[in-house]
Amino acid sequence: MIAAINRWVLLAALAGGQAAMGPLEAHAQSLDRIQESPGYVLTDALMPYAQRDYARALALLTPLAEQGSAVAQLKLGIIFSRGKTGSLDHVAALRWFTKAAEQGQVEAQFELGRIYRDGLGTRVDGNAAVSWLERAAEKDTPHALNALGELYLGHQNVPQDFAVARSWFLRGAQEGNSAAMYNLGVLYALGQGVAQDEIEAFKWFALAAAGIGEDRDRALRARSRLAERLTPVEVSWAASSVEDWSRAHLPVSVLASARKP
Repeated sequence: MIAAINRWVLLAALAGGQAAMGPLEAHAQSLDRIQESPGYVLTDALMPYAQRDYARALALLTPLAEQGSAVAQLKLGIIFSRGKTGSLDHVAALRWFTKAAEQGQVEAQFELGRIYRDGLGTRVDGNAAVSWLERAAEKDTPHALNALGELYLGHQNVPQDFAVARSWFLRGAQEGNSAAMYNLGVLYALGQGVAQDEIEAFKWFALAAAGIGEDRDRALRARSRLAERLTPVEVSWAASSVEDWSRAHLPVSVLASARKP
């Protein structure tokens, strides 16, 4: 009787041990599946890209892009369009950007618009440029909004329409794009599509001057030229307008920059 009881205890202990092993084995198998999953593989491929090891990134991203990964396609387009592995390849960039853009990748849509606007790896096509930039602009992509407005100034066979250009620039400005702000300043300074208004132009140049790089430099120069033409009272009105618009649309950090003389 005791022997029988001991036998059942041993069997129960063995059964318990097997049950305890089950979750560990399942966990290991789960990890294997995660490592083999597309997301995990893509993360591995993006690491050398982030580390600027573009040769390795190219090797890892290419098979994923061929399998249909829109992110991998976008990154390949950037590698080829910027010559990250040594030389530019606009044709390859066009191919990968197109595949990514057709899957809804906003940055790829912007890049395609730029490619057709400038004729990089293909012929210049204003209609195609507008089409792809509009897709990116519909998602309030700041640089796409500005680029679309610039096309309507009368570039690449796109009919000149200052009113349409202004509407895109205004949307870009509302998204914080300093180039769009500068372009609005130019429209008001020259009276293109709007009544000429140097105070309004000063406002937009002042807002654009809160940006960085080339946009900031040219906005500062334009603002300075206008300040010489305006009276102190008019400059004060313009400054108040900058404050009002900034409070309504811009982050505090940008507002502080726009206040600087």
